Amino acid sequence: MRIDRLSVCNFKGFESREFMFHPEFNLIVGTNGTGKTSALDALSVAVGSWFLGVRGTDSRHIRGSEVLLGDFEHEEIGDDGERHVGVQWERVYPCEVKAHGWVQGQEINWSRSLNTPNGRTTYGEATDIKRIATEADQAIREGKDIPLPLISYYGTGRLWQEPRDAFLVSDPMKVAAKEDQSRLSGYLNSVDPRLSVTQLTRWIARQSWMAYQQQNRVTPVFRAVKEAMVSCIEDAQDLYFDANLGEVVVAISGGTQPFSNLSDGQRCMLAMVGDIAQKASKLNPQLGSKVLEQTQGVVLIDELDLHLHPRWQRRVIEDLRRTFPRLQFICTTHSPFLIQSLRSGEELIMLDGQPTAELANLSIDEIAEGIQGVANPEVSQRYEEMKGLVDSFPGTRESGCFSLTDTSLVSPAPNPDALAAGGKL
Repeated sequence: MRIDRLSVCNFKGFESREFMFHPEFNLIVGTNGTGKTSALDALSVAVGSWFLGVRGTDSRHIRGSEVLLGDFEHEEIGDDGERHVGVQWERVYPCEVKAHGWVQGQEINWSRSLNTPNGRTTYGEATDIKRIATEADQAIREGKDIPLPLISYYGTGRLWQEPRDAFLVSDPMKVAAKEDQSRLSGYLNSVDPRLSVTQLTRWIARQSWMAYQQQNRVTPVFRAVKEAMVSCIEDAQDLYFDANLGEVVVAISGGTQPFSNLSDGQRCMLAMVGDIAQKASKLNPQLGSKVLEQTQGVVLIDELDLHLHPRWQRRVIEDLRRTFPRLQFICTTHSPFLIQSLRSGEELIMLDGQPTAELANLSIDEIAEGIQGVANPEVSQRYEEMKGLVDSFPGTRESGCFSLTDTSLVSPAPNPDALAAGGKL
């Protein structure tokens, strides 16, 4: 699966908007309120249409709260005869999401819409994607080794607070029902922006126990998932399930830590990469050790830089591209470091401002000022305001009457003659 073009009408804050996407990596940038998360939500409706044809899964519908809320002015005549302008808020219908892309090797168009307040999201214009998904669903249930597309959405609250007990596994052999062994179980929570660490922990525990039962012979799929998780974590060396502790532990330079003790940045990235990898392994186990290299699909990530140090931000995009080379990533960010690490301007989607063709050769200051609209980023805004205050006094710069050496305040420069006479600052 791949999304090449998306059009939305009356969806959240968009009255009408069209997006074009790069087949590999996309970064959506814009100031707060321009619609970065709204674009991902619309994409989740588009890719979630796949589940119209997969039995036992829930499709992503357009919610009533996602319909554009329009403000309409009208005149009112008061008791005093004065004219007043009132405003009323109404949902604007139809709310529509249209997509164009490739699904299971076929180029198709499809759309979903919500037309009335009490209506349901339509699927009459999504028959092609539903048909393809239905055929894939039937083939899987017949035991055929066809590839399945990976679909996943990670929101800003993806690592919601779970109690430490949720990370613990008391019996690795009782953590998975028979239904969880189906290839289609890889679609569990695919369009839910939250991320359950519990599910990932249990999967790792079961795989580790199976390897132990087979004289420490790790399956190619589990080895690929472990390598993916370790390679995307800074200074990580190994990852395994500790049966005594009942928890996944990570060996990092300087020591070994259980998953629950890791930093938010480490846990967030480890859980997300692990979730993508184990979903790929469930959907396409027939690919063996090549499962991460060959699995295709669409991954949506809101604020990819969440909890990450700038040094980590500089490498995260290339880590994801190297680990999952055939997935299409569509992410949002506020980080100039992520923008700088894109390979071309075609991968940058700007919701405000003008795009640029070259990014890799731009400095962080140039990106912050030219792309993100941050004026004079080499100094703080407070310093800039003080500098402007000093410049507003005629002749101060020439006479040296003011000094900005101490940026805690703007003060007159000391008088040398006064100091010589015993004066105090």
